[in-house]
Amino acid sequence: MEKHEIFARNLEAIRIYKGQSISELAGEIGVPKSTLQSARISGNTTLDTAMRIADGLGLSLDSLVSDDLLVQKISTTQYLLQAVEWFQALSASEQEEVSAHFHGILEVLHR
Repeated sequence: MEKHEIFARNLEAIRIYKGQSISELAGEIGVPKSTLQSARISGNTTLDTAMRIADGLGLSLDSLVSDDLLVQKISTTQYLLQAVEWFQALSASEQEEVSAHFHGILEVLHR
């Protein structure tokens, strides 16, 4: 799979995982909606924009363009968190924090 395809696929997986619309995710990471939409569909964008997207997501650009398992990691994290009954009782910010920790664990396991 080409790097731009991995980038586009990972952006869409992250958007779905966060449960956000394109507009919401674009606002969170500080890029125009049309720019994010284009990158999400084709994976083609400027290096500056790709770096801004990665920074806005708190990820390395390398992980967004090279980690073809990122979608699988996100799906696994989502499944694990939904399977844990207590997770549902946490506040949104607590759920986000726990999700970040699970994602880190999965990154280590997939090395």
